[in-house]
Formats: sequence, C-alpha cells, structure tokens
Amino acid sequence: MKRFFIALLLPVLALQAQEAPEKAAPEAKKKEVPQYLIDLDNLPQEKKVAYRNALIRANQVFRQKRIFQCLEALAEAHKIYSKNPETLNLQGACYVEFRNFKKARSIFAKAKKQTPDNPNVLFNIAEIEFVTQNWQKSHDLLVKLAPNFEEGNSSMHALVKFKILLCKLKLGDKEGALEILKDTTFLDDTPLFYYGKGAIAYSEESAVDAEVWLARANRIFPQPSQIAPWQDTLIEFGYIKSFYGGDLEVENR
Repeated sequence: MKRFFIALLLPVLALQAQEAPEKAAPEAKKKEVPQYLIDLDNLPQEKKVAYRNALIRANQVFRQKRIFQCLEALAEAHKIYSKNPETLNLQGACYVEFRNFKKARSIFAKAKKQTPDNPNVLFNIAEIEFVTQNWQKSHDLLVKLAPNFEEGNSSMHALVKFKILLCKLKLGDKEGALEILKDTTFLDDTPLFYYGKGAIAYSEESAVDAEVWLARANRIFPQPSQIAPWQDTLIEFGYIKSFYGGDLEVENR
C-alpha cells in the first residue's frame, strides 16, 4: 500500500501545564491563563485522570503512526473536554496523515480559535498549504511564523526556513531562495545548508550535484530523526521519490 510522508510538527501535549493555575492568583494573572486550562482545572479529579491518560495514549500511538488508535484515544478525551487546542492539533495531524486536508483544515481552525498564536497549530496550517501546493499562501504563513522558532528551537526554525526556500523556488524567486542560505555554513547544527544547496541544485536540474549534497547531510546527521523531516519535505515537494514508490497525489484540498 502506498505510504505518504508529511513533515508535521508533533503537537506538544502540555500535560504538566494542565495542572492548572493557582486558585489564589490575582485576578490580573488569571486573565493571562488560557480559558481551556481553567476549564480543565475545574474538571472533577476522576475526569482529569481519565483525560490525561487518554492524552498520553494518543501521543504514544501517534508517534508509532497508529493513527486510528490515536483518533480513538482523542475521541475518549473529547468526551470529557473538546476545546483543548493541543488535542485538536493532534486530531488535525491525524487527518493530514490520511491526506484528508479538508477535515484537517476544519480542525486546525478550531484549534487556532482557542489559541490564535500557537506556533504548533500555525505550522500545521502552513504545512497543509505546502503539501497542497498553494505555494504563495504557504510562503506567507511560514514567513510570518518563522520568528516564533528563532529562539529555543533551532531545528524547527531551520526547517521553516527550508520550506520558505522551496516556496520561493516554486514562485520563481531563486534570488530570495539563495538569500536564505547566505548566512548558513557546513558547521551549522541543522541540515539547512546541505538540503538548501541540494534543493537549489535540483531546481537547476543538476540531480547528481543535488544527491551529493543530500548524501553529505545524511553522513553528518546520521540519526533518522534528524533527517526525516527534511527528506519528507523534499518528497512532498517532488524533488525526491517516496521510499514506498510512486508519486504523491494532492487530495482533498
């Protein structure tokens, strides 16, 4: 069976954060706490435990690519509380795995309504535009999102910049794509330098040179978790083939 690859930011299920705000906090501080955390704090203890267990299970099976089981666990959680943007984000990611982008868009919209500035949700929304080949829209969303990862998450920041570079290539802005690589070197702690060079070579129809750049990246970053999102991105983009064979199709835009 054909397997589709898609590089999504795995939603962070902030289980510890759901321990809820202090009841004795000043009113001004309470207003800074998202409403969904307050709602979760007000759940009966028995439901809190059941909810947390469902989230732990959902996160575990999602990492194992057991998507149906993940949706089942999320359904259990949503019977208790259905407005947590993190669980909605994970649910949307499940539908992206099925390439049901219409359903995923709807769910991500609900998550964004709860936390408009959540970078996990915003990344997934931009990613849907990327895999459905809406290059300009994806580009604009990613450019706006990039500063969110500038401090504290260099891997995600580099991956977002790589996706922006690819969008620029599709939009005919090769100069802009090259500009992204201007401040990168082979000493960086992410594959951006190598994969960026590879993408430029592919755009110039120099497949041999491109494969050399990617091979160098694979040697320098030998852990699958380090390189997989970059490979997946090029597969979705169309520069390299899925390891499971066949070309990717755009469905359910």
